Amino acid sequence: MTSGRFAPFFAGLLLLTTGGCGGEAPRCTECPAVEGRYRLQFDTGAGVPPECALLGVEVPTGEVLDIARSGENLTSRLAGVPVRGTITTQGTFLMTGTGVPSANRTDTLTLTGSYLAPLTDGGTASITGVLTGSYVRASDTGGQRCNVSSPFSATRD
Repeated sequence: MTSGRFAPFFAGLLLLTTGGCGGEAPRCTECPAVEGRYRLQFDTGAGVPPECALLGVEVPTGEVLDIARSGENLTSRLAGVPVRGTITTQGTFLMTGTGVPSANRTDTLTLTGSYLAPLTDGGTASITGVLTGSYVRASDTGGQRCNVSSPFSATRD
């Protein structure tokens, strides 16, 4: 017969294995020094879908991503859209933002990726990940919408 004395033990074990409340990664106390200027390069082999070309969407190859960091919080701007997010102690990051950079189109951009610190003194830091963009132009006739997802990489200038 089980008296329930193991329930607190297993509840604590579950809490430890999920990293805290809601399964989120623990807050960063010694965060990686990701801040700096990165010139993004995208894998554009597939191009953008035809519906995106109609909206004037292009993958922002060669765009500069200037990342500012305060603790775990990150801010930047990509293709005219302000993005913000966080980085974990392990170097994984997520930044997202929404803006209206041109032609009554609303762009929502999300960057998910990883930061790799320089391997040696004087080495170069880098980031890799995926840019996901959702683009919408509203109109009286229903509007237009498209989505783009593209891998990226960059080294810090």
